[in-house]
Amino acid sequence: MIEWSRYQELEALCESGHPAEALVESQKLREGATDAEDVSSLLLGEAVAYRDLGQFGKATEAASEAVSLLPEGHPNLVYAEFVLAGACGNEGKHDLEAEKLKWILSRYAPLFADSEHTELRRDAQCRLISALIHLGHSVEPLSMVNALKTEDLSPEQRGKLLYLEAEAYRLLERTDHAMRLFQEALNWPLDNSMAANAHFEIGVILFDRGNFPQALDEFKAAEALADPNSPDKEHFAKWVKHTLGITGNFDVRPQ
Repeated sequence: MIEWSRYQELEALCESGHPAEALVESQKLREGATDAEDVSSLLLGEAVAYRDLGQFGKATEAASEAVSLLPEGHPNLVYAEFVLAGACGNEGKHDLEAEKLKWILSRYAPLFADSEHTELRRDAQCRLISALIHLGHSVEPLSMVNALKTEDLSPEQRGKLLYLEAEAYRLLERTDHAMRLFQEALNWPLDNSMAANAHFEIGVILFDRGNFPQALDEFKAAEALADPNSPDKEHFAKWVKHTLGITGNFDVRPQ
């Protein structure tokens, strides 16, 4: 058996911004591992590293193999299934992600009733809300958001829910309410990617209303927060450039 401290070292290495190094070290460990549980745990860590490297297909493969190694009833299986569902979403397969998350929330409902698994259940619900929004749904996500808002959430979870609620109202074309919620979400501790998207969505609403100076400020904030390696960075930069260069054709948007 591999010592738990070794997993923690690899996780810390990945979280510190070195997923490639964590991946190499994990693969070395896996070559000598014989216990199926050890191999599965290493593969789940590798799935996260692949995700951080933007190699989403390999992340899904690693997570899928990790799930296959665990027998029914294994305590790690629910987390492995959750990682696999998220990997599908990162590949853009939001229909499959939503299907898997609904199955997880139903299949493991008795497990989620205990306090030990509350955070995982909330994470699964938030991912499901996001997946459904990606699929163009708004009513079901709003119902789930309202249910979660009654719970004792962390500031980070409150901010994420406000952001997701704003996205759902944006789909409903209730832009006043969506913009207020995006702005409110920014008052909570969001990760940089979500904060960047919140600024961008506010910018788009302002742009469509002809408020170009404020829209430009929001697009600049989005660009500043975006990961340099993310395609969002270039997308936000196009909106900054376009808004700066507007002369008279107010209907043209960057693609």
